[in-house]
Amino acid sequence: MKSLSRYQENRLRSGARWRGHINTPCNEPVRTSIETSRLILRPFESGDVEAAFAWFGDPTVMRFTPTGPDASPQQTTARLRKYHEHQTAHGFSKWIILDRGSARPMGDAGLLMLKEYSWIDLGVRLAQSYWGKGLATEAAYAWVCAAFDDFQLDRLGAFVHPENLASIRLLEKLGFRIERQETIMGMNSIVFSLDAKQARTVEKRSIARS
Repeated sequence: MKSLSRYQENRLRSGARWRGHINTPCNEPVRTSIETSRLILRPFESGDVEAAFAWFGDPTVMRFTPTGPDASPQQTTARLRKYHEHQTAHGFSKWIILDRGSARPMGDAGLLMLKEYSWIDLGVRLAQSYWGKGLATEAAYAWVCAAFDDFQLDRLGAFVHPENLASIRLLEKLGFRIERQETIMGMNSIVFSLDAKQARTVEKRSIARS
């Protein structure tokens, strides 16, 4: 994983000013991106539907997602529309992950406000061909840095099906701690959390290893 100091060299680039309150709508045009050594993350666009359906419609990729796979590109269109609305309201959302060299779509990652459960949720998923290369960790770590450093959030949450061992390992690597087991969106889930202080501890460990 990249250290925070390196991440800051490629800091969150935004065409709009962050207002500092996650409930304050951001009505001005927003063009944002996050760059890592191998990835570019940006908000979804209307032209991303076909590429995104490749993983949103994949039953294996979506196995541990409460809603299951999208049944059609039209359902993916509706999903991306909701992400766009969330982006407009809060300044962040689920973004598409692109290969930095080729700009090939690879998956999605980002933050969603789960009002029903009172936390901001971190999530990441990749098309199957990109599994096992550390890319999910790279994307998720970039979002953790952005959440605490750029958006000044105090705390992040995440929920994972108990059989989703890869995601459990990823969250533990990022410093998330298990809080409880609960049914979230109808799915038996392990609930994780990470606060800013815990994140700084992970940052120091990463810098020490770099």
